[in-house]
Amino acid sequence: MSPNRKYLKIVSLLQVVVALAALVFGIIAFTGMNSAEGDTGVLVVLSASVDGVLYLLCAALSFITAFMGIQGANRPSALGSHRVLSVLTALAGIVTCIIGGLNQEIPILGAIVVLFGLAAAVFDTLVRKELDR
Repeated sequence: MSPNRKYLKIVSLLQVVVALAALVFGIIAFTGMNSAEGDTGVLVVLSASVDGVLYLLCAALSFITAFMGIQGANRPSALGSHRVLSVLTALAGIVTCIIGGLNQEIPILGAIVVLFGLAAAVFDTLVRKELDR
């Protein structure tokens, strides 16, 4: 197994951990646990719902991308649309960062989703180049 395929597998395995964190954070945000300060206004509930949906979207895309990357690291011909989904994962992470920033949050998890989405796309490209040789 080439170093790029190993790196793709490592990034994909770490992406599963990030996806689990985004799933947990999305469930917490979606259920409105952050409105426990007593502020139950419509905007707070709507903000929590939007954040929750975005983190759940990031989690779903990260899971799909991670499993495709793990499978593609073993058999590069099975990568399929992994690169496109990795870029979509990064874009969903960017939107999550922007919306989280508007809500006066520090969207660290969104930035991590972006980082791993872009890393998966880069290693996908490198593995495909090896396959073409």
